[in-house]
Amino acid sequence: MSEFKFACPVCGQHMMCDASHGGQVMECPTCFQKITAPQAPAADGKFILTGTKVTEKKISARGPAAAGPAAAEKKFPAAILVGVIVLVLAAGAGVYFFGGKIFHFGAAGWQSGDIGAVHAAGAFSLDQGVFTVSGDGVDIWDKADSFRYVFQPLNGDGTLTARVLKIKNTDQWAKAGVMARESLEAGSRFAAVLVTPAQGITYQFRDRAAAPASEVQHVPNLAAPYWIRLVRQGNAFTAYSSANGTAWNKLGTTTIPMGGQTYAGLAVCSHKDGTLCPAQFDNVTLQTNANISTPAPVAAPPPPKLVAPPANDTNWMLTLDGAVTPNSAVVGRIHGQDFIVERANFQNGTLILRAGTKGALEFGVQINFGGAPPEALAGKAINVSADTEKAALVTLRWKDANGVQKAAYDVGYALRLEFGALAKDHLPGKIYLCLPDAEKSYLMGKFNASIIKPKPKPATPPPAK
Repeated sequence: MSEFKFACPVCGQHMMCDASHGGQVMECPTCFQKITAPQAPAADGKFILTGTKVTEKKISARGPAAAGPAAAEKKFPAAILVGVIVLVLAAGAGVYFFGGKIFHFGAAGWQSGDIGAVHAAGAFSLDQGVFTVSGDGVDIWDKADSFRYVFQPLNGDGTLTARVLKIKNTDQWAKAGVMARESLEAGSRFAAVLVTPAQGITYQFRDRAAAPASEVQHVPNLAAPYWIRLVRQGNAFTAYSSANGTAWNKLGTTTIPMGGQTYAGLAVCSHKDGTLCPAQFDNVTLQTNANISTPAPVAAPPPPKLVAPPANDTNWMLTLDGAVTPNSAVVGRIHGQDFIVERANFQNGTLILRAGTKGALEFGVQINFGGAPPEALAGKAINVSADTEKAALVTLRWKDANGVQKAAYDVGYALRLEFGALAKDHLPGKIYLCLPDAEKSYLMGKFNASIIKPKPKPATPPPAK
């Protein structure tokens, strides 16, 4: 049997059809509209056909001959109908080709298509200001991207704003957000502010074609619905996020040498190859350089101060029997002071859980794994009982009236540490730690440690001859 591909006239979803089913009614798997499949094209056809929405009227005969129940409806040969569809497509009415891919013109000048290698064709629809975008793709990362893109050409400077209403959790690193890219090639330069289902908001970019992508800022514990904005001024791209669309937090600025025309729009990636991830946006605006509205940094409120919950002696047990690690951020007590983690790092073989996000470590815990790289710890579980003769060095730091103090332990403590898989230069994990000090210090909860790689040592100059 001969199969051919045709497109839904409502959302552009591609569907496969057997030649024997031409003219039959089918349901689009994306927008669920009833579609009449076209007749099979010629064997050497090079165009994607478009089906007909069932609610569309048929062409019938007019005049006296059409009156009465026996009046015959005009029939058009299938070859003529196929020829008309091919001519319309060839003329560029709603479809154009780029790099072997099909891109569709949507409502209000928005265009839509898949970028890079995807196994499930994406879709886009716009209804009363709500953009619904379904995208496949491995990732927007590394040297090449794969995702669904809804975009418009942008000449020169501009501002793209949107609120991500929701995104399906096909993967914790599925992405939906705003983007500007130099071309529609998979390895194009780009800047993007992206909302994930379970990893917060990230500002990512690629400043050279086909080069590895990088991250400017990653803000965990944020999720849709959330506002995001990307501003281009020359080669400077600045990203913002907002909980309410009024007070904006600057995520960072990076310089990317792009041409005068870019493609600005909405990107959706499932981060699960072969699976579509639906996402919805509203309040989408694309402003040109004549109306750029750069948020004033003073409008951004300070981040809320984290307050540690009161410590509880029932959580201090020098045994792993019955110890339960909560599925929330690390909290506890260090030398009699309530503690909540605000930043987690993994650097030079040491896990650091600390209060405060900048400056020297004054309040927190360091666990030294003897220089082990994060790859060696990813996916591993570490259990240390209080009677272990010698274990990893644990250092507590706290501040009192006499300044910063510290205490170190390599015996006598209980530790359960479960590391997850590496993800985007982060090492996640869960910890239960109980120290043998008189103040009954302990930590318990989950973390997502940023991996800080050591700077390369400068090359040693050759000896003088």
